[in-house]
Amino acid sequence: MIPNRTRLRPISKIVISMLPSIRSFSSLLRLMMSIQTYPFYKCSSPSREIHEGQKKIHDLHLCSYFCHNERAFDMTKYLLSTASLILLLFWPIQAQEVRTPTIPNAEIQPAVVLTASGTNYVNRLALRGFSLDSQGVLIESLDGRTVYADLNSDVGFNPASVIKVATSFAALAKLGPEYHFETSFYADGTLNKKTRSLDGDLILVSTGDPMLTTIDVARLAREVVRAGITRVTGNLVVTGPLTYGMFYRTERATKALAQTMRRVGVRFRDLTNGGTIRGTSVASHVSQSLRDILFYQNAHSTNSIADRLGEALGGPRAVDEFLVKDVGIPQSDVYISHTSGLDFNRITPRATLQLFREFVFWLNLSNLQPQDVLPVAGVDAGTLSRRFVGEEFRGAIIGKTGTLPGTDGGVSTLAGIAYTRNRGPVLFAIFNTMGSVSTYRRLQDEFLKGFILESGGIPESNASLHRLNN
Repeated sequence: MIPNRTRLRPISKIVISMLPSIRSFSSLLRLMMSIQTYPFYKCSSPSREIHEGQKKIHDLHLCSYFCHNERAFDMTKYLLSTASLILLLFWPIQAQEVRTPTIPNAEIQPAVVLTASGTNYVNRLALRGFSLDSQGVLIESLDGRTVYADLNSDVGFNPASVIKVATSFAALAKLGPEYHFETSFYADGTLNKKTRSLDGDLILVSTGDPMLTTIDVARLAREVVRAGITRVTGNLVVTGPLTYGMFYRTERATKALAQTMRRVGVRFRDLTNGGTIRGTSVASHVSQSLRDILFYQNAHSTNSIADRLGEALGGPRAVDEFLVKDVGIPQSDVYISHTSGLDFNRITPRATLQLFREFVFWLNLSNLQPQDVLPVAGVDAGTLSRRFVGEEFRGAIIGKTGTLPGTDGGVSTLAGIAYTRNRGPVLFAIFNTMGSVSTYRRLQDEFLKGFILESGGIPESNASLHRLNN
């Protein structure tokens, strides 16, 4: 379960019960554990090529959901922690002495700060004849207290491949970042090495490796033959979700597996699904870590991986339910038909920012950083490699692109985190539909570049743009 975020309450005399105070104390304690300074580091991943002139060590403070003053953060976080603990410990006792009427605990409304970059972006869309009803934008501070741009933020748009972020979050929350998918054959019965016959069942146990290839499956089949099995008196049994190559559904992948086994010379009585893990392992394949799989998926926006990963999680409905039940997005704000973002999916810009906000928070609590699973624009290979490449912007954006030229009249989306000098890290979601994908992409870049410059540019060269250390 994802920890619930809490907003700072205004100091006022209100009558409260002990139970809400305990809940607030628990939530605040969890959040205080996540409040840290976030220096950047040199990316050690071999797949990432950092520009030689770009400095690697930076100094950016991310104050999670409480502090906004970066210069005073180191002292503030300790004072805030101590004061908050004392307040929460004694608040219930003091509240019993208050005689004033109960005041509803209203949520603090975010401040709205109009930006020239946002106004220019809307004007450019209108001048090019694009309907503003088909566009959506929301830019907020990381804590959600300040809104910098808002256009149709509660309207559902097609997110395209941005929905892969939801699939990634659901997978990480369910399996963990260091999870490895395993695909193994088990011999359940007695093996006669002379006749190369297995008196029993040959069982394939799969956990749904989204990067399993036809070559991997062929290798597993040959290993079964090398183990001395060419005839199975029982069945070929497939247990668990199985997808590989271009077979995105377990039923199709299972039938293809049977054909592969026959081609390498393994005969069996029948093909069945289900069962339990039993017998002796005769062949096995282990995937990369889930974290590495997700980074590749999101950097290159690989639909096959996302769809197959979704199958392993339980399909689009499982990811949809995760967003509603665990992330807290209203059901009316999201609909997922494909976990890769293909076809017709819907999510509002507001729900998208809620997704990213919770995702960043979860990653922080799990000792991970956004760039561990999402690409850095202008730095990492993939769909963002040629965007924001200038010295003024390289490394300032971490996020996910989305492109569907033939759906909803042409869809281009971009969502993620922008790191700025004066406004700190901000969350953004830009949705464009019913128009030219290439034009939309250019306008998105101009918009965000203008916003970054308007916000003081990227953090100084001795501050990391996206390392969020615990």
